[in-house]
Amino acid sequence: MTITFAGTPVGENVYVLSEDGTFTSNTKLEIGGTQIKSDMAGKFVSNRLVEFRCEVMTPAQSGPLLLTLKNGKYHAHTSKMDKDLPLSVKNEPYFGNLHPQFTASVLGMLDFKKKSVQEVKAFCPDAGAFMTPRWTPEDERVTPMGVARMYGMQLAPVAGEYAMDSAGHVVAMDVPGQKLRFIVAGWDALFKDPLAAFPELSQVRYKYVIDKGVHMKTRDGVDLVQDVIRPDSPGKYPVILERTPYGRTGAGVEGPFYATRGYAFVVQDCRGRDDSGGEWDPFVHERKDGYDTVEWVAKQPWCDGNVGMIGGSYGGIVQWEAAVERPSALKCIVPQVSPPDAFLNLPYDNGIFFLWGAVWWAKIVAGKSADLSSFMSALPHPNAFKTLPLSKVDEAVLGHHVAFFSKWLERDKANDWAGFNYEDDLKNVTIPALHISGWWDGDEIGTMLNWQIMRGLGRKNQWLVYGPWTHLFNSSTKIGDEDFGPTAVIDLDSVYLRWFDTWLKHRSVGMEKIPHVRAFITGANKWVESSDWPLTTTKPATLYLGGDKKEATLMQKPVSSGLPLHYTYDPKVAEVDKKLANPDPDHASLAFNLPKKAPGILMFRSKPLPKPLVVAGPIVVDLHFSTSARDTDFFVSLVDIDEKGNTKAYGQPGKLRASYLSGLSSPKPLVPGKIYQAKIRLWDIAHEFAKGHRIGLLLRSTMFPVYARNLGTGEPIKDATKMMVQVQSIYQDRKHPSTLAFQTQ
Repeated sequence: MTITFAGTPVGENVYVLSEDGTFTSNTKLEIGGTQIKSDMAGKFVSNRLVEFRCEVMTPAQSGPLLLTLKNGKYHAHTSKMDKDLPLSVKNEPYFGNLHPQFTASVLGMLDFKKKSVQEVKAFCPDAGAFMTPRWTPEDERVTPMGVARMYGMQLAPVAGEYAMDSAGHVVAMDVPGQKLRFIVAGWDALFKDPLAAFPELSQVRYKYVIDKGVHMKTRDGVDLVQDVIRPDSPGKYPVILERTPYGRTGAGVEGPFYATRGYAFVVQDCRGRDDSGGEWDPFVHERKDGYDTVEWVAKQPWCDGNVGMIGGSYGGIVQWEAAVERPSALKCIVPQVSPPDAFLNLPYDNGIFFLWGAVWWAKIVAGKSADLSSFMSALPHPNAFKTLPLSKVDEAVLGHHVAFFSKWLERDKANDWAGFNYEDDLKNVTIPALHISGWWDGDEIGTMLNWQIMRGLGRKNQWLVYGPWTHLFNSSTKIGDEDFGPTAVIDLDSVYLRWFDTWLKHRSVGMEKIPHVRAFITGANKWVESSDWPLTTTKPATLYLGGDKKEATLMQKPVSSGLPLHYTYDPKVAEVDKKLANPDPDHASLAFNLPKKAPGILMFRSKPLPKPLVVAGPIVVDLHFSTSARDTDFFVSLVDIDEKGNTKAYGQPGKLRASYLSGLSSPKPLVPGKIYQAKIRLWDIAHEFAKGHRIGLLLRSTMFPVYARNLGTGEPIKDATKMMVQVQSIYQDRKHPSTLAFQTQ
């Protein structure tokens, strides 16, 4: 099987099965300088795997992983581990990770006539673990090589497609979200190349070379290191730059895709990461370092003076950080799932410390090199999130102290984040930007605010894509048990290539014909296109919070008089959800069902909708409240309630630490009993509520341990330990009308 990445050959798998049941399977691939190798040998008796030896080497490991089966015992060996695995494989089929032929045993068990999801537990020899992918038999496809049965596969956030011929061999495995494909020679007609539909875009013309470990100096003398992946032909080329704290080797996998099409691709370790020098103080140095890097790239002999940037998450924010510094060579950016300023998401969300996210991320990036192997692993001691003061949580949860975690707790005002904050300086940015995010992206607030600011500045060279995705955008059609349909994952490679061809190569490739906004409406499960966001077809609507002790409601009109609604939050009552402690996206769910009189919350419900209603765009809750404490938090979520009372959350909640009402740089203790007004903006969504469903608004004062508890005393959070019960009063009279405002079609 030839292995391709983004259409470029990067390796192969060779599988040999002998008549006596012995086999070998060897996989080797290299993507942008990243090498992965796995060699297996073993024996089948009556289609049962009785022994094997598998050696796997990936960049995420410090050494090879050796898995063996002999005499019924499974054994794992690495540089840090040597132990038997408590595995018992009886009649389960096999599933191959880097060895696709093993998956034939699963496919052979499926009912191909049943075109619905089927789950089969299978043993993955090259991972030493059981897996339960979800399979959906599809139609057969006819090719010059013969007929193949096609099977859709979903494993956690990863979606793929397998093809099996009439002899029972796996002839293709395609994982679009990873741009990875294994395919036997001659079976290429099984798949269509999405880029083949766009002959006007840059085509493959070059081979490529990689210049590894190239050094540059910043203005303060720090050495930053990058790899350069460029066409293997003399000349000057436009450059695409990616800056990352996660290791340039892994981030460089996109390089060959662009280098073969006439671009140089530069991927750099950020300051203090991997081979780059300097202090690792996350986010703080990226403005100046980004500017210096762009200007250095522009002066290189292989650069024609046109530089663009791409990258997700941290790799998204560094683009904005560089752009506000206005390097002359930077012509465009593609910020994917990009965070905003420090007090609007991470490490603080409107004054509330993002506790779980900070500790989880610290686990990955505490060392000089990122530990990406722990990306999906459980935190060692999740119950230790209850530890007070917060300054001791990192050590209690992880077992070691993280230097920047303490700094984050000390910087408890927005103006403590010079070097990180950039949104006030977006007025400096005039270059085109392609914004990418999803409704469940934990950093979506950055895309939402950046788009709003840039459009408010009159920038017409902005494009936006909002999908039904998490932070791992465009990688799956599902979030847990919610399937958004086959169109939920889209071709973005052609979008990126058209983008860079337009702004870096200055070619006319139809960018002006591409709608400025493409958004996915959940519920209806369809994409819509628009010239702007919010959608130009929406109009404002308002519902009023009201009701009584028996039932909190969302009403069309305000009440002239009404008693406030109350609930109590006690920070001493703190539990860690086991699902959060052991993250498994394959078993995630958007659903949560709360008792009608659940303590510590208010759930406001509208009347059943007489017809479908699309909510798309800004959502703002104007809350009139008082509290018995000197500080408190509010979390506000929009939910969809069906006819049976089942509740699902769409999008991300709005949040506020009330002591920051006067400004994120000027926290002030509250006066107990005083009535305050707060405007809390939820994160954008586009969702269709079905006829008969209700709009729900969930109001609560904690999302522990995702966010740190508000102890109620108003003391600085780093060292606070005293706790105060907080009795919340929500007002609903004509003088204090609490409202829910949104855009609807």
